[in-house]
Amino acid sequence: MSGRHVVFLESNLTGSGYEALAAARRAGHRVTFLTRDLPMYLAPGHERLDLSQVDEVVTCETNDPAAVVTAVRGLDHPADAIVAVGEWHMISGAEASRTLGLPGPDPAGVRAARDKSATRRLCAAAGVPVPGFARVEAPEEVYGLGLAYPCVVKPLDDGGSNGVRLCRAPEDAADHVRLLLKDTHNERGQRKIPAALVEEYVDGPEVSVEVLVRGGVVSVLAVTFKELGELPYFCETGHHVPAALGSGLDEHCAEVAARSLAAVGFDFGAAHVELRLAADGPRLIEINCRPAGDRITRLVALSTGVDIPAELVAMHLDPVRPLPAPGTHQAAAVAFLPAAEGVVSAVAGAGTAARLPGVVDVALYVEPGTRVPALPNNTARYGHVVAVAPTGPQALRRAREAADAITVTASL
Repeated sequence: MSGRHVVFLESNLTGSGYEALAAARRAGHRVTFLTRDLPMYLAPGHERLDLSQVDEVVTCETNDPAAVVTAVRGLDHPADAIVAVGEWHMISGAEASRTLGLPGPDPAGVRAARDKSATRRLCAAAGVPVPGFARVEAPEEVYGLGLAYPCVVKPLDDGGSNGVRLCRAPEDAADHVRLLLKDTHNERGQRKIPAALVEEYVDGPEVSVEVLVRGGVVSVLAVTFKELGELPYFCETGHHVPAALGSGLDEHCAEVAARSLAAVGFDFGAAHVELRLAADGPRLIEINCRPAGDRITRLVALSTGVDIPAELVAMHLDPVRPLPAPGTHQAAAVAFLPAAEGVVSAVAGAGTAARLPGVVDVALYVEPGTRVPALPNNTARYGHVVAVAPTGPQALRRAREAADAITVTASL
């Protein structure tokens, strides 16, 4: 193979990581996949890794940057880049890249973004609008905070909406903090920060800003409108690009996102910055220093022509590559098929869904025999549908109509 050698450090399970692998492969690069648990990527219940996109799989302790460095140094072909796309391995990737002299973000900026309390503190100090918040290390600390209810209680460094819950009274918040503190490790086996974030509930629509960053220069590619399921959880059920908020709100969201990235010191790579629209304007919810999951990168590509995962790989190989400018093509949306606990016995309608107007992608993560656990987070899904249309709401309506054509039968 005539290209460069790109080492991928794990992946998320919601699209963008696999898109980055495929982009590197299309560009003619050698692809090595570092993981501590390959079977996880091949199991049913989520999008699966296509091993045909990978030249070599290396098993190592990816949660340890030193082990990553050792594994990369031991490869037969010298690595030109280490690319991390999943939430849980951004710190390992940044630190390993720094040690090996490869392009990547400042590890300090990644650490600040991964700790939601540090993000809040740094952004508030820089004048970025954030909800009222407090970091707590024990349930009883909730009672003296002076925050209004309802409030939101969440882990400091998890992902996928894991553990995020609306709490309507101090007792409810204290109970949830207690529950979070008992859960000491995340789904990738990493020890969590032993504290929780309690914050003001911002009652308004949620959006995200999709960006590329190099040398602190931010290129805003899109603003995504996000749809959520029923409270008290914050599970994402669909998205559309562009958000097309109007009244200058899209530009205001882009400005808040750029200021927040500067405040935490995130200087290289892709970012997915989540905001809520309060009556007085956008408030920062969190910074994810990696490409968006949930097929949002696919929506951005369909809507603007910019392939974020491909650009992320390219900028790791050519750090002075100009950042892309988004175009305006069409709107795109994704709708998810929410999963119920149980064992899947039948799946039908995917072919019908794929033939409906505007539908460009139908994917099912389950098959007969798949056991689906009860999960109040973004992994509890049977599959997704992506559709295009002239406007975001129209695209989302098409995606939902196609999703409704699919029937998954499951029982406890």
